[in-house]
Amino acid sequence: MTPDEFRFSAFLSTVDLESGILLANGPRMQRLVLDSAWARPVRALLGTSFTAAGFGALAPDPDAAADVLRALRDRDLVVREGTDEEGGLRALLADRPEAAGHGAAGTARGSWPTTRYGLPQHLSTARPRPGSSGAAEPLTYLLLGGCVTQFTEEPLVSLGREQGLDVRTEHLWPGSTRDMSRAVARVRPDVTVYQAGVQPFLSALWDGAHTQDSEERGRTLSLMKSALSINITALADALDGRLGLVHNFGPPALSPFGRFDFAEEYGFRRVVAELNAHVDHCVRRHPNLMVVDEERLVARYGAATLFDDLVFPFGHHGGSLDPADERPHQLPALGEALAGEYLACHRAHRAAGQIKLVVTDLDGTLWPGIAADDGFDWLDGDATSRWVHAGLHQALSVLASRGVLLATSSKGDAEATLGAWKGHGGSGRPLLGPDDFVLHSINWRPKSAGIAELCTRLGFAPEQVLFLDDNPVERAEVASALPGLRIAEGPVHTFREQLLSSPALESGRRTREAAQRTHTTRAMLRRQELGATMDREEFLRSLGIGLRVARAGEEHLARASELFNRTNQFTTTAWRTTPEELRRLLAAPDTRLHLAFVSDRFADYGLTGACLVQGRTVTAFVLSCRVIGLDIAVPFLAAALRDGALQDGPDGPGLAGVRGRFVPTDRNTPARELFPDAGFDPGADGAPGEYVLTAGSRLPDLAGLPVAVTSGP
Repeated sequence: MTPDEFRFSAFLSTVDLESGILLANGPRMQRLVLDSAWARPVRALLGTSFTAAGFGALAPDPDAAADVLRALRDRDLVVREGTDEEGGLRALLADRPEAAGHGAAGTARGSWPTTRYGLPQHLSTARPRPGSSGAAEPLTYLLLGGCVTQFTEEPLVSLGREQGLDVRTEHLWPGSTRDMSRAVARVRPDVTVYQAGVQPFLSALWDGAHTQDSEERGRTLSLMKSALSINITALADALDGRLGLVHNFGPPALSPFGRFDFAEEYGFRRVVAELNAHVDHCVRRHPNLMVVDEERLVARYGAATLFDDLVFPFGHHGGSLDPADERPHQLPALGEALAGEYLACHRAHRAAGQIKLVVTDLDGTLWPGIAADDGFDWLDGDATSRWVHAGLHQALSVLASRGVLLATSSKGDAEATLGAWKGHGGSGRPLLGPDDFVLHSINWRPKSAGIAELCTRLGFAPEQVLFLDDNPVERAEVASALPGLRIAEGPVHTFREQLLSSPALESGRRTREAAQRTHTTRAMLRRQELGATMDREEFLRSLGIGLRVARAGEEHLARASELFNRTNQFTTTAWRTTPEELRRLLAAPDTRLHLAFVSDRFADYGLTGACLVQGRTVTAFVLSCRVIGLDIAVPFLAAALRDGALQDGPDGPGLAGVRGRFVPTDRNTPARELFPDAGFDPGADGAPGEYVLTAGSRLPDLAGLPVAVTSGP
């Protein structure tokens, strides 16, 4: 036997299906479906030892063999030769909640394993994600909840593959808070989902509501709130900053009080509303938690599509079903909807793949017809198209409040179009106005050329831009000329939903700087225009630049995280983070996060720079692109290092030996000379991108710079 030899599990069973071969490990409650082409190598290797190379030699798709073998091993369907499976199973059972006497779904002690609801995950190697390349990013979900969360496992895997993610799942029934903490510590998931299982949690409140008086329902509701508080707090503590998703409660389609639900002091509508408000309250206290909004899903898709109380008891909380079908899993719509939410929440929390600029066509997209010819008489009517376009304006306004920039790219005469538009949009009006957009590209050139110029002026890569246009020919031209640029497909009336539901257009909890981004970006552009006409030194001194450097507090972490995640140009290491990670890092006594608050005579840009110092190393430094042109990077770095933490004398000898690091990317050239410009020398070891400050006196004197630097809160 060698360390590289494997075998199929002794507990393995297989079933031939029309779609492939089902492999199951009953004691481990793991199942997987492979495409039919994989049945031959599976059957050939049953009962024998084999190596990874041997498995690959029999694989119908050798390029996928390693991934398939890993998936089989992850699910204990394949184990190393010599593995003591029975001993491992006994150890696992001893670590389960059921071993403590409170069985999953209320089963008696010693009855584990219980029936596992849901369909097995289907692993296909025939349908790779379009446009994908390289290995998928691994992502582990721990699902703490009832059978509803189990129903999400298959769609989580399949939807994750479409997004380039290798999703692994583990499901556990809700137990005590101690069980929850142990499960999180054992699995160490990237994302943990907590659903207060409706049957054990709410049956007494929902199914028995019509047998209770109002006072009793009120007491039960109070107990449910207390239980939620305890469990959500325990979840946040166990996760130690990692992402947790907490289900709220989707309202049933029916009420036992019928049309007189309003007459009950504790009717169903009030119960659901109070529980969901309480979930929001508990989750808001923990920045690493988010709410999975079942109530919003019901509003969007309909209760009858997602839940089964039209047929089953209120507390079952299952899904749409065919009464003639006895299989327990009949709610694919709910599983897919929840899986989509789980993935979207993870993406939004990480600020992954964010869209920073939305470029929209005008005629036929932002309004019906041609504004220069037809004007805005359509605003006086009540046609469907009026409300479609008004809804699109509103959605774009919402994005602007989140910090997403807006620009236009349209065929036509700029003077005539903007002239017709002015006076019909802007402050206090239902439509956006020209000044709500940072730039306009209105001409007769190909739209791709105009969008490329917008990207250059604003410093965005095509991947950070979304384009809206009613004309599929224009969309195709832009897609061909600007690979990677995102394009909203479909008719105009679908654009609003895409804009308001995409996680790429959400940036977490709103910040003042995000809400002001349109204003400060327009100020940056005006500043650039002025700078083109003046001597550089004269220009900078004319701006009245103010730089305030301060230590980060709890209230700054969300914005600081946003800066680290959004900045691609002036960043020394392209480091990405979360408020929770920053909080953990700052708990160390030798770690400091310095912030830059910047203003000039055009605008107050707010918190637009961050510098993380760990020990004697500047590990991350970022500046918003809106203030790069103010030459504040070196003054900011110098002020941050001189704030007293590293100094042990009036001349700052303690600064000697401070190190800096630059990691080049394809876009962070503006930050390349930060450390040399601040007086750092290349590191003695000659490693590329490593710098050292040999003496504190080498930092520049701030008094002679065209920037007024202050310190403090």
